[in-house]
Amino acid sequence: MRSVLMAAVAVLAAALTPGVLRAEITAAEVQRAINGGVQYLRSTQLEDGRWPEYSNYTGGLTSLCTLALLNSGVAPDDPAIRRAMHYLRGLTPEQTYSVSLQTMVFCQLGSATDIAAITRNVRWLEAAQQPPGDWSYRATAAGSGDPSNTQFALLALGAAEERGVRVNPAVFEKSQQYWLQTQKNTGGWTYDTRWAKGSMTCAGIASLVICKGRVSQGDARIEGDNVICCGGDGGQDDPIERGLDWLGKRFSVRTHPGSQSESSLFYYLYALERVGRMTGRRLIGGHDWYREGAEYLVSVQDPFQNWWRGRGFGETDPNVTTSFALLFLSKGKRQVVIGRLHHPTEPGEQWQRHAGGLQQLVRHVERSWGRDLTWQTIELEGATTADLLQAPVLVISGSGPLAFSDDQADLLKSYVDQGGCILFEANAGNGCGDAGPFERSVGQLCRRWFPTSQLEKLPPNHPVWSAEGRVQPSRLGKDYWLYGVQACCRTAVMYTPQSLTCRWELSDPTGHRAFASDVVRAETSTAAQLGQNIIAYATGRELKDKLDARSILVADFESQARRGVLRVARLAMATGNEEAARALPNLTMMLKERFPVRVVPVEGDVPLDAEQLAAYPILWVHGRTEFEWTPFEREQLRTFVENGGIVLADAICGSEAFAAAFRRQWALVMPDSPLRPMPADHPALSAQYGYDLSNVTLRRPAGGPGGVSVTRRQGPPVIEVAEHDGLAAAYLSPFDLSCALESPNSIQCPGYDTSEAAKIGINLILYSLQQ
Repeated sequence: MRSVLMAAVAVLAAALTPGVLRAEITAAEVQRAINGGVQYLRSTQLEDGRWPEYSNYTGGLTSLCTLALLNSGVAPDDPAIRRAMHYLRGLTPEQTYSVSLQTMVFCQLGSATDIAAITRNVRWLEAAQQPPGDWSYRATAAGSGDPSNTQFALLALGAAEERGVRVNPAVFEKSQQYWLQTQKNTGGWTYDTRWAKGSMTCAGIASLVICKGRVSQGDARIEGDNVICCGGDGGQDDPIERGLDWLGKRFSVRTHPGSQSESSLFYYLYALERVGRMTGRRLIGGHDWYREGAEYLVSVQDPFQNWWRGRGFGETDPNVTTSFALLFLSKGKRQVVIGRLHHPTEPGEQWQRHAGGLQQLVRHVERSWGRDLTWQTIELEGATTADLLQAPVLVISGSGPLAFSDDQADLLKSYVDQGGCILFEANAGNGCGDAGPFERSVGQLCRRWFPTSQLEKLPPNHPVWSAEGRVQPSRLGKDYWLYGVQACCRTAVMYTPQSLTCRWELSDPTGHRAFASDVVRAETSTAAQLGQNIIAYATGRELKDKLDARSILVADFESQARRGVLRVARLAMATGNEEAARALPNLTMMLKERFPVRVVPVEGDVPLDAEQLAAYPILWVHGRTEFEWTPFEREQLRTFVENGGIVLADAICGSEAFAAAFRRQWALVMPDSPLRPMPADHPALSAQYGYDLSNVTLRRPAGGPGGVSVTRRQGPPVIEVAEHDGLAAAYLSPFDLSCALESPNSIQCPGYDTSEAAKIGINLILYSLQQ
């Protein structure tokens, strides 16, 4: 057996030669650009905390630079921010741009001491609104409003409302009418009476999103104490969609659409970021707007001064353009918590009945998590698994049968296998008809994906009912319940027989909406809480950066022995190990990707038979229930170990029952080789055998009155090791590796995240090979 191990170590694959083509831009490159821009703005700040101001916009430039720094991650107690805030708090601006930007800074900072100033500015903006619903440069400039001032006023009012300052709803209503009336037949907006431009079209789209989220009920409506989820136009002839269509047909990040030049390009890019983020679009006109914009901005940043400089009014000032660039790069890369799938439907069906639902839900999550987040719409047509994985939770809505092709169904299954979570949502009930056709097709799809499982009611103790806060299903309807399929160590697919996005769209994160009764408020807030729970359960609050590559693992198996190939087998056990059938293949795939070791899993499980086990130097043993080996099986395993075999045991989802059973059975198999805690300085935990594991994170969920909380402990992994003849013969991880290796971990499993679980498994294998 040891000779097999040595042969496997001796044959190493050659490292791949790096390609000559430039890789796509990475999150690290963007962060370096942001850091450089921050450094430049620090260098131009004056001693009194301001930046050189324009005479007609007191406080405007300082507010813009401060806003850029805050969004770029500069801490509120940073000296540059403290100086800027001291200056800004001493101002009472009287220009729309300056009032709006100052308000946005105060809201972004989030200090309670600025609430009075925010309220003062809100009242100024309310009073300064022109009769048509727009704003001018100053409150006294009657009849001369423009869309640029108007968009900044709305950005400030929206931010103020998020901070808890009440804004008169009539202000949003009037402004919504202004934007609807000024939209061109082409779908775009213009600054004056000439042709539409990219910056103003972006202003129109984002402003309508802000207004609609505060005064409109979308496709849903409220009648007394009842929520009615159907009956509207379903988004037909949506002005926001028409604006996006105009923008998509003329999309560019190198020129300003409508002007065909670089004039006001950075101003346009800042507005483009708002559109992409507020509408949840990853693609505009088929373009990945953030990736393309980030690539352009990184390429034109001055390599020595770290500033950006543009052309046209205001953009020859690097303080202005650097601030716009930083706002694009920092706000545009906000992490995605949920997505909506644009999928094929039968004629007359709608894939997105409640377009504002996800936006409203994310507003709730942002307030709960204290983080700036976003959502995305993902096009199924032409998508890859990596595209779908941009969203950790994917909402698929419909009322009729799903119309997926076989390839599309397989793609969605791949998304689930790689860690994604799907929420199927029936547009049914509450005035929307019967869920039957949609529900039956969801059931058929789930049976295709999971032949041994089916949609079942999620039990009352399932974490989805309490992950962020306790949810009473009866508040969503007398017979309401959420269904799911348990697979991949988690509930990877869920189904709601009534629309949640309808209730999300009607929900109010600020509590300021006046048109909802107490009954409706309870219903919509419960739906929002359930949505937050679904996201928290699926992600554990751990999200990927937008530009991070999504690793797709496609395991390959080895059924026949080949020279120099290490084959790892999984022991056949009736312990629930089928829930993590991909854990071992994924581990060996990650090992091969990171180290030149030819290692493959064996397809199918092997029994406890010494003759068959002789072909495998390492045996993977995992489960989540109690078990007991027969005397014959214990003798077979003893022979395997005495011949040099090594056992890697893992308690799936941190199962205490499995871990306790393995300890008992191992004591019977090898009574002279007891399992003992692995010391922190054990060589298997060192970088000599793969990675430095001295400081990994062990996550342990715990239920409480407010939901599920997760404690985190930093330090070496908890591993138990048994030695035979002076060599490691068995390892036991009582905390989860398998579920994390199967797919990104949810909050219900005590253990490690996927990356650290892989590192632990890799180190144990490499140490076993070389000890």
